Amino acid sequence: MKQLLIMALLAAISLKLQAQETDRIKVKKVKWEVNITSPDSIFWIAKANPVVIDVKGGTNYAVNILGGTILKKGGKYFVDVKEEGAATISVYEKMPNKKLRVLFTRLFPVKKIPSPQFFVCGVKADSVIDKEQIISDNVVTAYHPFYKVNLPVTGFDVTFRSGGKTEMLSSQNNQFTIDMRRRIYSLKPGTLLTFRNVYYILPDGTREKMNEFEVFIAETNKYKVGYRVIGL
Repeated sequence: MKQLLIMALLAAISLKLQAQETDRIKVKKVKWEVNITSPDSIFWIAKANPVVIDVKGGTNYAVNILGGTILKKGGKYFVDVKEEGAATISVYEKMPNKKLRVLFTRLFPVKKIPSPQFFVCGVKADSVIDKEQIISDNVVTAYHPFYKVNLPVTGFDVTFRSGGKTEMLSSQNNQFTIDMRRRIYSLKPGTLLTFRNVYYILPDGTREKMNEFEVFIAETNKYKVGYRVIGL
């Protein structure tokens, strides 16, 4: 009887030790390594922003974003944002009972892609120009500082104001029409030319419209007008 009690006691101790060992295995923590990077370190509005989310330590994790949407496509992440400010990407470990534990968080500034720069016969928009320069050079051009390329201009309207009257003429390309140049030739110094409905093509083929801008007609050869941009 005594031997049976000793054996039962030893068996109970053995089971307890096994249970403790099992508990230690269950609560063993995973060593996570997480990093989130983006080529520009900025998210741009109206652009698919690529993001690299590097997670080491396991596969039971989740990714979330505040201030935008994130999509995984072909093993790569892309972020879409709508408003200027900031967006925050977080990586969570999936815990029991549907709980989440934050592993890593990174905030990215959100900015709007700058508008193209427009030039009237080599003179920057909202500047001063000689009317004879317009008649001679005869071209409206655009340069995009974000993409660092010249953009095709596919059309524009010019509004003339003189003697209390307003007149608008249209071009279907990047050059002034004959009627536009004839009208500009008769303008007096101090006249404002307003450019509206200026359409251009982005590198991805998207057609967009620029906000209106103006040039101020100066007296011929009296001022050093605007500034010329070589190559435009």
